[in-house]
Amino acid sequence: MNNAATVTTTDLEAALSYLEGLADILRSFHQDQRGRHESDELLAKLQALRGPGLSWEPLRYQVGVGQGWQFIAENVDGLRARLKASYLQARP
Repeated sequence: MNNAATVTTTDLEAALSYLEGLADILRSFHQDQRGRHESDELLAKLQALRGPGLSWEPLRYQVGVGQGWQFIAENVDGLRARLKASYLQARP
């Protein structure tokens, strides 16, 4: 990854909005206890994803325990907060 890379303000604002929506979706899955008591195709697909910086590993806590979606939502909220803080610092 290039440390000197830049992101347009519009793209960063869109990413922040998408992350906010993703966190809301994940919290909805948590409230519905999706994948806690039965198999769930989306849960399985996300757990199978691999890549640098991409960690859906906390979803292992969904089956039986019911905390996987909540863990991921908190991770998304944290990422969004860090990006937003950087954006606000960089903005004139």
